[in-house]
Amino acid sequence: LLGEGGGFAGVGSVEAASEVYAPGDGEITAINDALEGEPAKVNEDPSGEGWFVKIKLADASQLDGLMDEAAYNAHTA
Repeated sequence: LLGEGGGFAGVGSVEAASEVYAPGDGEITAINDALEGEPAKVNEDPSGEGWFVKIKLADASQLDGLMDEAAYNAHTA
Protein backbone atom coordinates (compact mmCIF):
# COMPACT_ATOMS: atom_id res chain seq x y z
CA LEU A 1 0.00 0.00 0.00
CA LEU A 2 1.09 3.53 -0.76
CA GLY A 3 0.60 6.58 1.37
CA GLU A 4 0.08 10.02 -0.11
CA GLY A 5 3.49 11.60 -0.62
CA GLY A 6 5.33 8.31 -0.09
CA GLY A 7 8.13 7.45 -2.47
CA PHE A 8 7.70 4.48 -4.79
CA ALA A 9 10.43 4.94 -7.43
CA GLY A 10 13.67 6.73 -8.04
CA VAL A 11 14.91 8.49 -11.16
CA GLY A 12 18.37 9.71 -11.89
CA SER A 13 20.65 11.36 -14.37
CA VAL A 14 24.29 12.37 -14.42
CA GLU A 15 23.41 15.59 -12.58
CA ALA A 16 20.82 14.49 -10.00
CA ALA A 17 18.64 11.81 -8.48
CA SER A 18 15.04 12.24 -7.35
CA GLU A 19 12.30 10.25 -5.72
CA VAL A 20 8.88 9.76 -7.36
CA TYR A 21 6.03 10.28 -4.90
CA ALA A 22 2.52 8.85 -4.74
CA PRO A 23 -0.25 11.35 -5.55
CA GLY A 24 -2.57 9.77 -3.00
CA ASP A 25 -3.22 6.75 -0.81
CA GLY A 26 -3.73 3.52 -2.67
CA GLU A 27 -2.45 0.23 -3.99
CA ILE A 28 -0.06 -0.41 -6.88
CA THR A 29 -1.90 -2.60 -9.37
CA ALA A 30 0.72 -2.71 -12.16
CA ILE A 31 4.41 -1.94 -12.61
CA ASN A 32 5.91 -0.99 -15.96
CA ASP A 33 8.73 -3.54 -16.10
CA ALA A 34 9.72 -2.28 -19.58
CA LEU A 35 11.37 0.74 -17.93
CA GLU A 36 14.14 -1.45 -16.53
CA GLY A 37 15.43 -2.06 -20.05
CA GLU A 38 14.41 1.30 -21.51
CA PRO A 39 14.39 3.98 -18.78
CA ALA A 40 14.48 6.76 -21.39
CA LYS A 41 10.80 6.05 -22.10
CA VAL A 42 9.98 8.10 -18.97
CA ASN A 43 11.19 11.25 -20.76
CA GLU A 44 10.36 10.25 -24.32
CA ASP A 45 6.74 9.20 -23.76
CA PRO A 46 5.62 10.03 -20.19
CA SER A 47 1.91 9.99 -21.08
CA GLY A 48 2.24 6.77 -23.07
CA GLU A 49 4.77 3.96 -22.67
CA GLY A 50 6.80 5.80 -20.00
CA TRP A 51 4.42 5.27 -17.08
CA PHE A 52 5.88 3.97 -13.79
CA VAL A 53 3.00 2.30 -12.00
CA LYS A 54 -0.78 2.10 -12.03
CA ILE A 55 -2.40 2.96 -8.71
CA LYS A 56 -5.89 2.12 -7.45
CA LEU A 57 -6.60 5.17 -5.31
CA ALA A 58 -8.36 4.82 -1.98
CA ASP A 59 -9.79 8.36 -2.30
CA ALA A 60 -9.71 10.04 -5.71
CA SER A 61 -10.48 13.42 -4.11
CA GLN A 62 -6.82 13.51 -3.01
CA LEU A 63 -6.03 14.42 -6.62
CA ASP A 64 -8.17 17.57 -6.52
CA GLY A 65 -5.26 19.78 -5.48
CA LEU A 66 -2.85 18.53 -8.14
CA MET A 67 -2.04 20.31 -11.40
CA ASP A 68 -3.31 18.96 -14.69
CA GLU A 69 -0.98 18.81 -17.71
CA ALA A 70 -1.85 22.32 -18.93
CA ALA A 71 -1.26 23.87 -15.49
CA TYR A 72 2.04 22.00 -15.14
CA ASN A 73 3.21 23.18 -18.56
CA ALA A 74 2.34 26.78 -17.66
CA HIS A 75 4.11 26.42 -14.30
CA THR A 76 7.32 25.14 -15.89
CA ALA A 77 7.34 27.45 -18.92
